[in-house]
Amino acid sequence: MTIIREVHKWIGLLLGLQLLLWMFSGLGMAILPHAKVAGDHHRVDSEPGLLLAEVTEQIAAPLSGSASDVRRVELRLFSDRAVFQVDTGGGAYLLDAASGSPIAIDESGARQIAARDYSGDAGISTVRYLEHPTLEIRDHAGPAWQVNFSDPERTSLYVSAETGDILERRNNYWRTFDTLWMLHIMDYSNRSNFNNPLVILSALILFWLGLSGLVLWWDSFHREDFRAIVSRLTGKKPVLLSVASPSGDLLKTVRTPGHQTLYAALEAEGYALPSSCGGGGSCGLCKIKTSPDSPATAADRRQIPEADLDRGVRLACQHRLSSDVSVTLPDGLLDARRLDGEVVSSRRLTPDMFEIRIALPATLGFRSGSYIEVEIPPYSTDLDQINLPDSVKSLWRTSGTGERIQSARPLVRTYSLANAPGETGSEVTLIVRLVLAGPEHAGAPVGLGSAYMTSRRPGDTLSLRGPLGDFHVGEHEEERVFIGGGAGIAPLRSMIRDQLLNKGSTSRMWLWYGARTPEALAYREEFEQLATDFDNFSWQAALSHLEPHQEWEGHKGWIHEIFRDNFLATHPDPGRCSFYVCGPPPMLEAVLNLLRGAGIREEKIAFDDFGI
Repeated sequence: MTIIREVHKWIGLLLGLQLLLWMFSGLGMAILPHAKVAGDHHRVDSEPGLLLAEVTEQIAAPLSGSASDVRRVELRLFSDRAVFQVDTGGGAYLLDAASGSPIAIDESGARQIAARDYSGDAGISTVRYLEHPTLEIRDHAGPAWQVNFSDPERTSLYVSAETGDILERRNNYWRTFDTLWMLHIMDYSNRSNFNNPLVILSALILFWLGLSGLVLWWDSFHREDFRAIVSRLTGKKPVLLSVASPSGDLLKTVRTPGHQTLYAALEAEGYALPSSCGGGGSCGLCKIKTSPDSPATAADRRQIPEADLDRGVRLACQHRLSSDVSVTLPDGLLDARRLDGEVVSSRRLTPDMFEIRIALPATLGFRSGSYIEVEIPPYSTDLDQINLPDSVKSLWRTSGTGERIQSARPLVRTYSLANAPGETGSEVTLIVRLVLAGPEHAGAPVGLGSAYMTSRRPGDTLSLRGPLGDFHVGEHEEERVFIGGGAGIAPLRSMIRDQLLNKGSTSRMWLWYGARTPEALAYREEFEQLATDFDNFSWQAALSHLEPHQEWEGHKGWIHEIFRDNFLATHPDPGRCSFYVCGPPPMLEAVLNLLRGAGIREEKIAFDDFGI
């Protein structure tokens, strides 16, 4: 289903652009004045001919000299004199009706013919002989004269070099119409084939989009959506909402309006669940526990492990109140509070990753692995206000991303606490990676939250809320394995330091950390020192984008592959280990698939997905 959703999304985007072209090109063709497109507004009405009659094959032979090739002979008026137009299999030519001598359409003649046909005030600017038809006279054969006039519309009359007829009248109105027609029928070469392969392919894609849309519609909607509609139509009364603490104690039972989401209902009662997507079901932060019988939505299945779904864990933003319901709040929510912080320091750990230390009014009590919410107000900043090395600034500029960053509306972003509980007094440490487009995503916008955070200076104030989250280390575990990448090192660092320095854990602990280059390894010296000071701790790093000139004696490749080959494949019993995973979505997905494929039970795996 995920593959269908992704393909549907991107193909829909591409085809949507073509739909816009169809719409605007059709609108443009409808708006353009047809008489001007045809060139009739500068056309002189011609006098009727002296005689328009077909001549029999008996008189065709003397005129043409070759009756076998003559298709048709017509007596007509040309430049105030009678002529015979002789049509043959190889083209046409004119003969003087009185003398029988051939009449040639030279440049002078073409000028005279065009000038008589043109009623505008402009004069002839240029004349050009065309041996073969161009796009503007693509429906005609044979040579022609292109006579251009110097009017604002850039009128061009095409005179047949064989018969002296006006083949076409072209101007900028027609050229605009022709471009719109090309976009409309998707024939980018000849502009005439309405049944060209691109149109047929687009129709087939539209058909597939319709079918996949029906599949996704069935996957995205559930009974509660339709119940909410019925409830609105029938005016259903408020429902009973019971709220319990993580320990099971009943906190509140209230009557609340139906139809609204659990997220909105809980927020109205003073229980503001974390969220960074505004209720769109994409961040997975607003988890609550309700009845396991509550139908799981597609968003639930994407964000919540199967074992938690079986226990009744759901996304509050995806479920509407249609009947009486009891919910259990997530761990840590009741302890979360609003905090005013002040930036103490901001330093670069790697070329694009920053360590930001924030002073709070008092020491924050939290469990390692927790995160806090940061309120991002409307702001404006630029590239020069962020402490970046020249290499990153150069990448920024060459990627096509604008150097000015701004947000007109407030945002909420979540960041894991990177320090162990209590080790820095009233200060907390956050790790923020500047989200910047790489060469493969040229022109993509910079991350609004990370740009705001990395442009903060000592003395700046921040509005925070926390601690939050349920990504914590279990007690009395025999062996713990931490796997991370990029800024995912933040909660893992907090966990490792808490276990070694605060709790004095003697359990065997491993850290497997992936980065692109040696410069991107955060806290390298710190982890090396911890491995020296504590016999039960080991750490391994893997680099995935090592440059030829960079020296590195460690593992090379993707961290999940290095972990697979050097731990899972050699460990005598990985099933007894507990695994803690945090990192970029592709890395996280790869590691989770690897662990599940190796038969590791869900309760042995804990992960934090950054709320992405």
